[in-house]
Amino acid sequence: MLKDKEKSKMKKYLIPTVLLFMFWMILSPGFGAQTIFLGLLLSILVVAYSKDILFSTKEMPLYQGKHFVNMLRFIGVLIIEIFKANIEVAKIVLDPKLPIEPHFIKVPMMLENDMNKVIFGNSVTLTPGTLTVDIVEDGFIIHALTKEAAEAMEGSFIEVWMAKQEDKQC
Repeated sequence: MLKDKEKSKMKKYLIPTVLLFMFWMILSPGFGAQTIFLGLLLSILVVAYSKDILFSTKEMPLYQGKHFVNMLRFIGVLIIEIFKANIEVAKIVLDPKLPIEPHFIKVPMMLENDMNKVIFGNSVTLTPGTLTVDIVEDGFIIHALTKEAAEAMEGSFIEVWMAKQEDKQC
């Protein structure tokens, strides 16, 4: 009979394995035995291989408890910001004068967790008109399509949200 600790460990591995398997089945063109077996095998291997990252509260705190709910809120706000940035970029590109003023800006780094740095950099890059060019020791080098977009990067909602996730005061 399994002990409570072993049951808890199995449950911890079971949820991501099942989610990965379901994702595999959604993307699969058929439901043959070979597809099901391969999907199950790969799901187990991926979870087993990435257990150090997947279940680490130090590296991946966003997947646990209140941080997960906050991450979902962040994704919603990010989608809205991406939509607004799309409209701004469309206005710039469709303007006959093409008012582009490319700027590089160094945004001071407020983040300590490597995963939060990655999320910040990718969020900036996903937003039209901005691009994370480099991460240096004390900040991010960001390219923006206009001077206003570059200036808006300092103290942006992305930076503030990520700092709050690390329980810092902004």
